[in-house]
Amino acid sequence: MSHEPDVDPVRGLCHDMRQPLAAILALASPSPRDTADGDLLRRLGLISDQTRWLARLVDEVLVDAADDEVAALDVAACASLVVAASAATTTCAVSVEGSSPRCLARPTALTRALSCVVDNAVRAAGPDGAVAVTVDREAEHVIVTVRDDGPGLGWVPERTSLGLALTRALIAACNGTFDLRPHPDGGMVARIGLANAPSSPVAS
Repeated sequence: MSHEPDVDPVRGLCHDMRQPLAAILALASPSPRDTADGDLLRRLGLISDQTRWLARLVDEVLVDAADDEVAALDVAACASLVVAASAATTTCAVSVEGSSPRCLARPTALTRALSCVVDNAVRAAGPDGAVAVTVDREAEHVIVTVRDDGPGLGWVPERTSLGLALTRALIAACNGTFDLRPHPDGGMVARIGLANAPSSPVAS
């Protein structure tokens, strides 16, 4: 059964493919100063990660998301992969910090949702702006916040509204909550709430 009843899966897939494709193109086109062996290996690793992610996205749509089951996830690791891919395509400063709590969510759905939120934040912040992703635990929930320092969603082209619709559907599929509001100091703050994963029992 599909977890995105209100979003056309083909349009959603095309939307989600834009950022990984941009990352692959950027990583595959290094400047002359980025040709050190270590940097090339890093770029190849990120290209491989993004290519596998695209293949997984296509597979998910073809099988109607049936295999994307709820599991215990390292949210910080997921956010770090999204931030690394985004940072490869922009001069905007994109960072991630916080603890490494585990949540209950659908792996592909959560990664897609985080990608949508970070992509919108980067567009809102602009090339000289900054986007901060924070992962933390609050009571019974894992909270992911994404803040940009730009003029907010008014700066973002209307087509990205599909990303917000996708985000709400994907987070709902994870039994989570999604909230987007202006920050008092400018920009926008997106807040994703997810259930804590139960602690693993200690072996006797």
